[in-house]
Amino acid sequence: MDFDRIPKTHAGSHEDFDYYVREEAKFYHFVDDFNLVGTHWGEPQLISAGYFLRLLMEGSSARAHYRQDTWWSETDEHSEAFRKYYTPLLDHGAMWRQSNGGVICSAMPYGEEEEIVAAFLEMVREFQYPDSIKMQFLDDAYRFRPNGDCMIIIYYDASQEEFDPNLSERELRQKAIRHSAPGRYRSSSSGSFVRDQYVKEYAKRRAHGVCQLCDQPAPFVDRNGRPYLEAHHVIWLDEGGDDSIDNVVALCPNCHRKMHHLNLDEDVQKLLQVARSAG
Repeated sequence: MDFDRIPKTHAGSHEDFDYYVREEAKFYHFVDDFNLVGTHWGEPQLISAGYFLRLLMEGSSARAHYRQDTWWSETDEHSEAFRKYYTPLLDHGAMWRQSNGGVICSAMPYGEEEEIVAAFLEMVREFQYPDSIKMQFLDDAYRFRPNGDCMIIIYYDASQEEFDPNLSERELRQKAIRHSAPGRYRSSSSGSFVRDQYVKEYAKRRAHGVCQLCDQPAPFVDRNGRPYLEAHHVIWLDEGGDDSIDNVVALCPNCHRKMHHLNLDEDVQKLLQVARSAG
């Protein structure tokens, strides 16, 4: 699937965006908060259920499968699979490419929330999607066009993938990048936040046993013989920070407690620079 690059400014006057973007401030609020760099309008209306799942799980690198079948056979890019879900769930839909290569789907359907949830659950059951495919209602602050009664996103929650701690640093980095996501993805029904294991482990691994605030070696080794450091979100999740390699660092217990008690601006700025330069 090809994604149109999102213009840095004035999307409402751009020829590929002017029909869809009616409120630029809300559009760029959505783009910035969800780390979006490209879009494909109008989908997943015409793609297959399998291709939709691969895009969500594998990201923008997922490719459509083509078959040499008879003329009436469906293909990944020409399918009737989602027709019955268009009105109750996928109306005014779009697919979005994130800066880390991930893909999410947005839609602005009409109807009560209970009806929309029921349609999503029916879709998940029909196509046997895994539990890691999630739907979330968004605040109206993101609704950049006046369609629908609400705005939703459908996405793959990579944090539910089984964790493998024995990856090489290169493999771990690739996993951590793919698992990096806006913190709001990690919010559970109880209101707490789930921290992704790959992001957390990569932050510790790349610190090489040295606290990234005080620059001192870890105070001790754990039972597995590894330097003991703790993962810390520089911009806290409950303040809108991302659960990503650009926002997570490794600290000694003393500095970790310091950040949660004082959170001094000079320390925040140092840690942000460390996280982003080490990504």
